[in-house]
Amino acid sequence: MFARFRDDSFHTPGPVVAPDTDAPLNQSPARVLRLDDGRRLSWCETGHRHGFPLIYFHSQAGSRLEAEFLHDSALAAGFRVIALDRPGIGNSDFKKMRGHSDFAPDVAALLAHLDIARAGVLGWDGGAAFALAFSHCYPEHVKFATLLAPVAGRPATRRGLSVRMLSAVVSAFVYSRHRLRGSRIEQCLARLREGLCYADRKQFDNPWIYRLLVRDATEAVRQGGRGVAQDSVLSLTDWDFEPAEITVPVDVWRGGADTLSALCHSRVLQDTLPNVSLHSVPRQGHFFFTGSAADIFRHARASLNF
Repeated sequence: MFARFRDDSFHTPGPVVAPDTDAPLNQSPARVLRLDDGRRLSWCETGHRHGFPLIYFHSQAGSRLEAEFLHDSALAAGFRVIALDRPGIGNSDFKKMRGHSDFAPDVAALLAHLDIARAGVLGWDGGAAFALAFSHCYPEHVKFATLLAPVAGRPATRRGLSVRMLSAVVSAFVYSRHRLRGSRIEQCLARLREGLCYADRKQFDNPWIYRLLVRDATEAVRQGGRGVAQDSVLSLTDWDFEPAEITVPVDVWRGGADTLSALCHSRVLQDTLPNVSLHSVPRQGHFFFTGSAADIFRHARASLNF
């Protein structure tokens, strides 16, 4: 029988509050793996403790804490969600990454540490490219890939700046923006809300979702803005892997009214990945999966063939 759990590194019990009560969320430390080069890699787990493992790659401005959105649906579908902080984000030590594939060995090290031979991968927004990069580098460890509102890479011919100059400009901007804390982060989220579709604005107005977004944004810049800046740079540059060589089945999901992940990004993946299926959720936006996670996990579960 499935046993509901919350990993202590991700959630600590607190007082029961009504959904419309503006109560603080708990801030719990992540689990930490010391890698061969001495860096810390942090992660947390949610969903079903003994379920099929699913590696979660967070958005480019988020952290491992996003996995809390998926807990209930992952639990019901029998998935063990393992969410990692990328270098410089949350509790993971920074390292310079020249491409998305540079993070893949860290993920493989964690799988070895957890004694996991094969898992699914799940990436939201900018995390989708990291999920694909791991699928390309370690196909023997990947059963399937699920991408939520993905951001596709930029062809080199469209670049107006060198990667070095682009990195400097974007890093300076993101560092100055994301070193903010507290109410200033809430002001940034308020400005973001104004550019979203109606469905996403409704999500922002949900107290539980909003509090988790604030907590997630704060955790992402725990060490400063360098990690988020690096993620933002990578989202604008070429992928350092060939998507046409990815052989695992890939499902791409997006909200039909999404204003942050353009439909053309999904079309790029449809044109380049050899084994891909597209799914659109009508009248939903970038945060569609908070309401559609059950359908996404049911589809993923069916693909496991057990």
